[in-house]
Amino acid sequence: MCGIVGAYKPQGGEVCQEDTLVAMRERMVHRGPDGAGVWREREGRCGFAHRRLSIIDLSDSAAQPMSNADGSVVIVFNGEIYNHAELRAELEKLGKYQWKTDHSDTEVLLHGFEEWGLGVIDRLYGMFAFAVYDIRNPDHPVLHMVRDRAGVKPLYIARTDSGEWLFASEIRALMAHPHMSAELDRTAFWHYLTFIVAPAPLTMFRGVFKLPAAHTVTIDHQGAAKARCYWDSTPDTGNRIRERDLGFDDAVAELTRLLKTSIARRMVSDVPFGVLLSGGVDSSLNVALMSELMDRPVKTFTVGYEGYEDFNEFQHARRVSDRYGTDHHETMISEKEVLDFLPQMPGLQDEPIADNVCIPLYFLAGLVKQTGTTVVQVGEGADEHFLGYWWCEDHRAKEEAFRKGNKTSWWRRFFGGQAAGLTGADDEFSRRAQAGEQLFWGGATAWVGDQRRLLTPDPAPFVQGIDCPIDGLLPDGHRGLDSHEIIQGYLGGLDGRVGNPETPYKIPYLESKVRLPEHLLMRVDKMTMAHSVEARVPFLDHDIIDFAMRLPASYKLENGLGKRLLKKAAEPYVDHDLLYRRKQGFGAPLDQWMTRGDFGKYCLDAFERSPIRGQGFLDNDYFGSILRDQVEGRANNGFLVWTVLNAILWHETCIGD
Repeated sequence: MCGIVGAYKPQGGEVCQEDTLVAMRERMVHRGPDGAGVWREREGRCGFAHRRLSIIDLSDSAAQPMSNADGSVVIVFNGEIYNHAELRAELEKLGKYQWKTDHSDTEVLLHGFEEWGLGVIDRLYGMFAFAVYDIRNPDHPVLHMVRDRAGVKPLYIARTDSGEWLFASEIRALMAHPHMSAELDRTAFWHYLTFIVAPAPLTMFRGVFKLPAAHTVTIDHQGAAKARCYWDSTPDTGNRIRERDLGFDDAVAELTRLLKTSIARRMVSDVPFGVLLSGGVDSSLNVALMSELMDRPVKTFTVGYEGYEDFNEFQHARRVSDRYGTDHHETMISEKEVLDFLPQMPGLQDEPIADNVCIPLYFLAGLVKQTGTTVVQVGEGADEHFLGYWWCEDHRAKEEAFRKGNKTSWWRRFFGGQAAGLTGADDEFSRRAQAGEQLFWGGATAWVGDQRRLLTPDPAPFVQGIDCPIDGLLPDGHRGLDSHEIIQGYLGGLDGRVGNPETPYKIPYLESKVRLPEHLLMRVDKMTMAHSVEARVPFLDHDIIDFAMRLPASYKLENGLGKRLLKKAAEPYVDHDLLYRRKQGFGAPLDQWMTRGDFGKYCLDAFERSPIRGQGFLDNDYFGSILRDQVEGRANNGFLVWTVLNAILWHETCIGD
C-alpha cells in the first residue's frame, strides 16, 4: 500500500522537475512511511514518485517506481495483488523476463503488463490504483492509469493549463504542483449536498477528476486522453441465477466457499494483520473464517464512545473475541479527543466525506497502528450487495405500493417527522414517483427536493460548466444541476431488464457506482491511511460481487429480512442471537455531541467564520436557523447539518478565502 504521483507531457516541453515530484510525493508521507522513490525520464516527458508502505516483499529490490530490464516500461503502483504468486509462476514459465525480486507483486504487475498489456487487469485479484508508462515504441509513448473494480483505492487526475497531465493517490499531492490551485467546483458541491460525496468523476476541486471504479484512462503520445470502463457487474435477467438452477442451501455453500477463498487471498502479507470487529455479522464472520486459516490468535479491534453506551458494541465484540480466542484490543473516544481531531479531519479526507464514521475510524486505525499491526480486514460491501440495511426493504415496499397504486401506504407514517422542520422525505419520494423518476437515489442522500431551500433561490452561482479533458470520462448527467440525471445515467439502462420489483436489483448496482466507492471505501482509505494502515475488503472480491449481483432477490431479502443468504452462511460461525439482533450500524453520537457545549460551539463558530457565507451558495439565515435548532436541542437533523458543516470545514482547510 502506497502513495503514488506522476506527471506526463508527451508534447510541448518537459514535465515538472524532480524536486516538484518529490514535493508532491511528500504530501503523502502517511501513505508510505517505509520508503520513497522518484524517477524522471531522460527526455523529460514523464516522471513518477512513490511513498512506500511495505506489505509484500519488504526488500529494497521491491522499491518503486519500478522499471523492466531495458527501461521501456515503468510502473508506479498503490495496492496489493493477492494472486501475485500464481501470476508470477505463469510468467516465469514463459522464460522471457528478468526477475529482480523474490515475491514482489509490483514486479508481477510490471511483467504482466509487458506480456498482456491492459489485459493483465482481467487476471488480477486485488485492490489497486496504478500507472504504467510504456515507451516500447519511443516515438509513441503511452501512459495508462487504472483503478480497481470495486474502487477500493483512489486515483485523481488533472491537466494543467500548459498541457501537463498529473495524477496522484490524493488531491493534496496534486496541489503541491506550482501550476495547480485549489478552487471549489460548484457543480460538484451541488451534487455533494445530495449524495454527501461528489460523485465520480467529479471532485470538489475544480479541474480535478477522480477515476471511477473499474476504469482506465489512456493518454497517447499526442496528449489525447480516453477513459474506458473495463468491468461492470450488471443485474440484468440475461445473467441471473434462477432459484430452480441453484437452490438456497447450495447458494449458502457457494457463498461460504467464495468467502473463505476471498479472506484467504487477503491474508497474503509479510507484516501483522487483523480485523476491525464490531460484533456484527460481517466483521464476526471475517474473524471466524480467518481464525480457521491461522495458527495464532486473530488480532481484533473495537471502538466505543465515553458516556454513550447505546452506541457501543463492546459486549458483542467481546463475545466473538471470546469464542475465537482473539487478541482483542479496544479504545474509548472522549468528546475532547473528537473536538481536537476536527481541525485535522478535512485535510485527511482530501475532499469532504459527510459521514461521521470518519471520526471513529480514525481512532480505530490509530489503535491498530499502536499494536504494531499494519493490515486489517473490514466488512464494507456486505450490506450493499446482500441488502442488509433497513431501507432496502423500505424502498422495495414503496416501489411495490406505487406499482399497485397505493399512494397512502405505510411509508408516510415512517417518514413523517423524521426531518422535523424540513420537507418530509415521504413527499420527496412521492414527487419522484409521480414524475416518473428513479425511486432509489442511494443509501445516504441528504439535501434533496424542497430541502434545497438551503441554497440560494438562484442556481446561477452553481452553473459554471465543466471542462473535462478526458474523452468518455464525464457523463452528460454530471454536468448539470439535476441530481436525478446522475441516477438515471446509472439505472436507466436497467429499466425493464431486472424484473419486478426492480429495487432489490437496482440498489446494489447504484451503490456500487456512487456510495460504495466514493463514500464508504474512501472513508476507510483516508482514515486508515492517515495512520499508515492498510484496509482490505474481502466482501468486495469481484467473484463475490458477481455472485451477489446474479442471485435471486429473495435469497438476499425476504419477508423484511435482509442479508438472508449471508446470515445463513454465518450461522455455523456466529451465535444466533448476534446474527439476528437488530442492526446497530457503525455510527457516532453526532446529534448528542452537537447539543453538548464545546462541540456545538465549534460547529456554530465554523459556520459564522466560513467564507462560503459570502459567496452566494447558501441561504445563510435558513441554514443558520437549522444549525442553531440542532445545537440547542430543538431538532434532530444531525446528518443534514453535518453534510453542510463537513463541506464548510473542508473549504476552510483546503480552499481558504
